[in-house]
Amino acid sequence: MASSNNPRKFSEKIALHNQKQAEETAAFEEVMKDLNITRAARLQLQKTQYLQLGQNRGQYYGGSLPNVNQIGNG
Repeated sequence: MASSNNPRKFSEKIALHNQKQAEETAAFEEVMKDLNITRAARLQLQKTQYLQLGQNRGQYYGGSLPNVNQIGNG
């Protein structure tokens, strides 16, 4: 009788472990999804800032350094 109880106990423990693992996996996947969204938003922001930088400094690209007095007054 004791041996018949053990498999049931083990199967219950295994079921609890499987349930806990499924919950932890779901929580992990949610965090990773949020992380991917955050990374994508940051990358988009960086691209936007880079493009804006390129537009603002386009007239000074290449050649000699700009006259900083003209930049401040212009």
